[in-house]
Amino acid sequence: MANWISFARDKSDKPLVSAMNGGTVEESLNSDSKDNLIGFLKRFSGAGTFLVAKPDGSNSEVEAVELLPQTDSSASNDTNGTPDATWFQFFRNGDGQPIVVAMKGTNGVESYKGNLRQALIDFLVRHSGAKTFQIAPASTSIPQGIPDWKPRTPEPPKPSGHRVMLEIGHGPGVPFDPGAIAHDNKTTEHELNIIAANAARNVLVAAGVECTVIDPPGSLHSIGLRASGFDVFCSVHHNALRKGQNKAQRSEAFSHATKGDKPDQELARMISAEMSKTLGLPNGGAKQAKLGVLSGAEDTNVRAAVLAEVYFIDFVGGTVSGKSFPPPDLKNSSTRGGEAIGRAIVDWLEKNPRR
Repeated sequence: MANWISFARDKSDKPLVSAMNGGTVEESLNSDSKDNLIGFLKRFSGAGTFLVAKPDGSNSEVEAVELLPQTDSSASNDTNGTPDATWFQFFRNGDGQPIVVAMKGTNGVESYKGNLRQALIDFLVRHSGAKTFQIAPASTSIPQGIPDWKPRTPEPPKPSGHRVMLEIGHGPGVPFDPGAIAHDNKTTEHELNIIAANAARNVLVAAGVECTVIDPPGSLHSIGLRASGFDVFCSVHHNALRKGQNKAQRSEAFSHATKGDKPDQELARMISAEMSKTLGLPNGGAKQAKLGVLSGAEDTNVRAAVLAEVYFIDFVGGTVSGKSFPPPDLKNSSTRGGEAIGRAIVDWLEKNPRR
């Protein structure tokens, strides 16, 4: 999954924008259209920052491993009158900091000094009359004496008063438990559980829900006991084919078979449905099983305890229930599945406020 955006010039001096995962290019845009750029940036929500490559093209992958801080430079003005730029020019200053200048003809009219992807989108949208952008060559000086634009600081979410614990399935212990192995024969379930749990956390925190993510060693029952004092406990997992099973692909969630009750079953049903809808997979629905981690959670005062199985990670593609499915795009599917878990928990908390 891309975690930053690179702006560079190709061999023909045209803009080359790349969605990067560390030093690896995941996808590129070779266009000078502002609208195409905005669409490209919006697709990679996991990429928080952007970087303008060195004009000579050297060493950009190496230096990008440690990105500039995800903060913006101070600006003198929050609003600088009517935006009337006709195009944009991307620069890199001597400290490696991106500077984006809104241009009107050959004159700079406003600049954004920062490296946040969403702020860049807002700056591009602000100048609606600007249609194109360019990456400045090394010989072009950064315009001076023009107003700086400062992105508005978003209001922090209002605390909901709810507390959620997400437990990353498998992992720590002696020996270490990687869980299932994905269809690429190298990615472990534990790795994908981390991705999904953190994606769910991001959704919950954005909704004002206090969220704790744990990945402790210990018995399953003892891990479940950590749910005490929380509104929701969710153990995050991915599924795998059983021995002798050829094909299976679905999303599903579990409550405890004997200790669970209607709130647990309702949350499991909501999580399964949201994962299924988000990933376009069959909905396995809410199921029940005597799972150790849920047994421990149910022995506490937690209001609802479930275990989510996002999708089958070792599925190599094929027809399931009359419909053809490709092998899962592992990290992307786990991110989106985790976000679905977060949304379902937020919806459940709204439907079931504390009394």
